[in-house]
Amino acid sequence: MTKVGKLWGGRFDTLPSQEIIDFLSGRDVRAVPACDERLIPYDLWGSRAHVVMLCRRRILSKQDGKKILSGLKDIQTLYEKGKFRLDPSKEDVHSNVESLLIERVGIESGGKVHTGRSRNDQICLDMRLYLRDQVVRSVTGLVDLMDVLLQRAREHAATVMPGYTHHQHAMVTTFGHLLLGFCEGFHRDVQRLMHWFVLFNKNPLGAAAGYGTSFPLDRQMTSKLLGFDGPTENTADPITQRWEPEAEFAYALAVMMDHLSTVAQTFILLSSSEFKMVRLSDRHCSGSSMMPQKRNPDTLEVIKGRASFAHGIVSSLLSAGKGLFAGYNRDTQWTKYWIMDLVDETGPSLPVMAEVVRRMEVDEARMLEQARSDFVGATSLMEWMVFSRGLPLRKAKSVVERAVKYAEREGLEEISLSSLEKSLREMKIEMPIREPWVQKFQDPRSIVARYGSIGMPSEKGLREEMASLQERLAAHREWIRMKRKEMERAKEMLSRMEREWIG
Repeated sequence: MTKVGKLWGGRFDTLPSQEIIDFLSGRDVRAVPACDERLIPYDLWGSRAHVVMLCRRRILSKQDGKKILSGLKDIQTLYEKGKFRLDPSKEDVHSNVESLLIERVGIESGGKVHTGRSRNDQICLDMRLYLRDQVVRSVTGLVDLMDVLLQRAREHAATVMPGYTHHQHAMVTTFGHLLLGFCEGFHRDVQRLMHWFVLFNKNPLGAAAGYGTSFPLDRQMTSKLLGFDGPTENTADPITQRWEPEAEFAYALAVMMDHLSTVAQTFILLSSSEFKMVRLSDRHCSGSSMMPQKRNPDTLEVIKGRASFAHGIVSSLLSAGKGLFAGYNRDTQWTKYWIMDLVDETGPSLPVMAEVVRRMEVDEARMLEQARSDFVGATSLMEWMVFSRGLPLRKAKSVVERAVKYAEREGLEEISLSSLEKSLREMKIEMPIREPWVQKFQDPRSIVARYGSIGMPSEKGLREEMASLQERLAAHREWIRMKRKEMERAKEMLSRMEREWIG
């Protein structure tokens, strides 16, 4: 924080937290950890499940099983204490774990841990376990963000503002309606991520190099011990298509980042001096090293940049999958780097955006003022002429278009009685028109009250959508709870079975 203050900060009441500084700086001053460091707990989990299964199938003796499981437990303890670091000379996490195991229990027992498997099915397993955790984490972040958006939408259900098309005033809406619209996109992101489990929560362990093994493995058992829905139905598939679970997850994250980027760009504009409808917290802005007045929405701009990064990762993953010959291909090794980079880039964006929305100030008076300007009520007035006066829509539109032109010449920002009467006379249309009617059907609050159909920004429409979103959020939370419980149950089952061998 001291270093930040040397460049800017005097214009701010509150400086960004260290988490936000890290989010903004990206990789500028921080190194990227080795990918396989993240896979250590998953590799140990998979090895333990594999050894228990080998013992149950009598492929390993009880004595060997006890030694191996005790050794793996010791390595797990070292890892949890931060004392197990990967040796680059041993190539990957699998070789590191096996090498350390052999050092601790000897090659006569430790050298049997790899029985009936290959590094090919090991890495597919480790990555599916890793990706599975990241999917649940992403869903959790989305649910938290949706919860904040829903809360702010309740606060501003009646906060009238202009809706936009082509970056220009279009029709009246409410800030609550805008926020709920963002929620719907994030809800689809949740559904997309949940579907990943349907496609890929299958156990690749036992595929070996892609064509199985003559050892009588029990793939159903390891599936239960690892929290999978079952084994992959073909052993060649997960090895050949190693890129696909990563690409599916990456696509879901890229769409999510596009949704976040849309929210970010909207808040950037609404907070600008030209709009002044919202004000971002000082915590989410930064200053300039040169210009003392600057208060830049850097946090939101970084989210947009990370969205672009996500697009590149999806393209890379899809490209990796397009030219593979059946079986293992070493080029798929790079899919691990890309997806982990993507997790690093996108993961923090959800809690950051939730905090931006939570702390953002909303200028209701300014929003109402803007909702009365630039002929935002013209469409509503036209619709009244169609619905209540029986004019064909195309005729009514022409009448209002001319009335807008004449009102502009008067220096007005809404249609006046005189401009509408002049337009009707020009088009030789006889219709009773009174000043209160012209004003009423252009009044922002009156317009919103008349939006009666499902999904529109009326009080009734928003209340129904908020109730629906509340139910969906409850279902999403239950899904998260169940997935976490399934994984914990699998780990508990494995621990019970391990105790049969190592006490």
